[in-house]
Amino acid sequence: MDDRLAFLRQTTTTSSFPLPCSFKDKSGEVELNYWPAQRGTSSPPSHLILFILGNPGLLGYYPPFLTHLQSLLPPSYAILATSHIGHSTTIPSPKDPLDLPQQLESKIELVQSLRTYLDGWSTEDGNTSSDKPKLSLMGHSVGAWLTCEVMKQVNTSPNEQEWPVESGLLLFPTLGWISNTWNGWTLWPIFHRPFKPLLPLLSPLIRPLLPYTSLPPTSVSLVNSSEVIKHVLHLSRSEMDLIRDPDLEWFKLQNTREHGGGKGLYGVWAKGNLDGWVGRDGPLVQDALGGEEGGRVKVLDGVPHAFCLTQENSELVAEAVASWLNPTSSHKPIESPSTHPKEPLGANVMPM
Repeated sequence: MDDRLAFLRQTTTTSSFPLPCSFKDKSGEVELNYWPAQRGTSSPPSHLILFILGNPGLLGYYPPFLTHLQSLLPPSYAILATSHIGHSTTIPSPKDPLDLPQQLESKIELVQSLRTYLDGWSTEDGNTSSDKPKLSLMGHSVGAWLTCEVMKQVNTSPNEQEWPVESGLLLFPTLGWISNTWNGWTLWPIFHRPFKPLLPLLSPLIRPLLPYTSLPPTSVSLVNSSEVIKHVLHLSRSEMDLIRDPDLEWFKLQNTREHGGGKGLYGVWAKGNLDGWVGRDGPLVQDALGGEEGGRVKVLDGVPHAFCLTQENSELVAEAVASWLNPTSSHKPIESPSTHPKEPLGANVMPM
C-alpha cells in the first residue's frame, strides 16, 4: 500500500475537521485537507470526492463549502481537497514554480494513486465484493479545467466500468479562452513583465497595511508570502497561455453517459455577467452538456466566481453539488437569496 496515502485511514477522537495532510511526488509536496467518512475509517469510503482548488490554491478558502457539502452526503462519503504544489504557506515551495502541465501531471499521479489505494483497501481481509469505492473529481475555476484533463487522460479503457473516475463536478469552470475574458483583459499587466516579477517583491511593503484592510484571512496569508505569490502568478500566466479552445466534442460525449447514476460531467455557473473569468466558453459547454433542462447544468443567480468567500454562497453551491452526488436524498430546490450579501474584496477575481 502507498504510505503517502496512509492518512486516509487516520482515526481521530476530535470532531474538528478537516484533517491537514500532504502528498509528495517527484515535482514536490502538495498540501491537502481531508474530511473522513463520518461513519469511520475501519473500511474505505464508499465514495471519495477529490476537490481540486482554483488559483491561488489556498485551502483556507474552502472549509465552509466542503464542511457543509459533507453534511449533505451519506456518512460513508469522504472528501479530499488538494492544493497546488507551491501554493501553501506551511509547506516549502520548490525553487522553480510549476506551470499548468506540470500541475496537471501532479494531479494525475494523485488520482491514480488514490484509485490504486482504494482498490487495494477494499479487497483486504479477503473481501471480494465487486462494489469498489467510487472516486469522483470536483474542481473550482482552473481546478475544473484540471478535472476535465485528468478525466481525459485516465478514463481511457474501452470498458467504461473500468474507468478510475466516476464523475466530474465543475464549479464556475474556466474551460476556454481565459485570456480573453473580462478579468483576463483587465488583469493582463500582472501576468506579464514588468509587473509579474515585481509583485512578489511588494509583499513586505504591503504587510504593515494588512490589519487595516477587509481581506479574508486566507488572502492576508497569501499577501504575506512573496514565495506563494510568485507561484500563483506563474501558474496564472500559464493558464492565460494554454487554456484555449474547449474540447466540445468531449463534453458532448460526457452528456451521453448514464445521468441517473451520477456519471459523466456536471457543472455550476454564475448567471449573467457575475463571472469575470468565464467568457463564451460558458454557454458553449453548457449546451454541450445538455443545458439546464438536461439536468447536468445549474446556473445560480447572484453567486459570484469566488463563491467560497461567504458562508451563504458556499452553502448554496454545496447544495447544488449534493443534489448530483446524492440524488436519492431529498434536497429542497436551490434558491438564490432575495438579498445578496456584500461580497468581500476580490470576490470576482480570486480564486481564479
